[in-house]
Amino acid sequence: MKVFFAFCLLLIANWLPAQVINLTYDKQRILLGEQMGVSVKAFVDKGKTFEDFPLDTLPHLEVLESSKVDTVLVGNTLQLSQKMIVTSWDSGKWNVPTVIAGGLPSKPISIDVAYTSPWDPNQPYHDIKGIVPVKDPGRSTWWWYVIGLAVLVALFLLFFPEGKKEKGEVELDKSAYKKALQQLEKLQKEKPGDAKQFYTELINIFRAYLKGAKGIQSFSKTTDDLSIQLQSQKMPSAEYNGLVQTLRLSDLAKFAAYRPDERLNHEALNTIQQSITTIEHGNAV
Repeated sequence: MKVFFAFCLLLIANWLPAQVINLTYDKQRILLGEQMGVSVKAFVDKGKTFEDFPLDTLPHLEVLESSKVDTVLVGNTLQLSQKMIVTSWDSGKWNVPTVIAGGLPSKPISIDVAYTSPWDPNQPYHDIKGIVPVKDPGRSTWWWYVIGLAVLVALFLLFFPEGKKEKGEVELDKSAYKKALQQLEKLQKEKPGDAKQFYTELINIFRAYLKGAKGIQSFSKTTDDLSIQLQSQKMPSAEYNGLVQTLRLSDLAKFAAYRPDERLNHEALNTIQQSITTIEHGNAV
């Protein structure tokens, strides 16, 4: 039985004329703007093209979405199929095609496009009620109390600025130097294998010391800005130049994938340690 059914499908497909499109609709009544599904199938002889497929327009309908065209070869006939989502913004009863042969529509069906759903006379009737008087809630004055409270808080903060620091006063960390040396010793023992990680931790230790011990907002500075700011620490020229070179070397390791050897890494750590000691005990301002 299955063999006979498949033979019939092949026979029908071979008899279908070329340039034929069949359309089926999942609804025959929609509201304005409501979506409707359309299935499109077409048959064309093997090796030929189909000029009218896929469809892009339908009378009184707007195509919202179209799926990809699926192709199935049945004997010598190529079957094309596509799913479309359409809607309509024209109210009324419209004849839309179910078959398009040779580019001309035929065998139409009616699609109703309505403003609203049909009225059900069996539903209970709701009469229009008269105007219901609403009790006057009275004049609200609560927001005056909010304004008064805000004014009192502002006056209090203006005349009693407790905790307000003097201009330029910065709270320093007295143990910043000791912390920096401990972190450098730990870094020297661990010796991260990745150069980027090593120089990131090394320079972060130096920046953290400057912020804690000297109040320098070093983490928001670039290497060049920090180098200029360090001139105020009045370091010896040789040590200052070595420190700047180490800062620039760290930029190469962090951002330019430069891999210094073990000797340079050891010298960089010693330079940072010596610079911290000089700033802490030298002629630092």
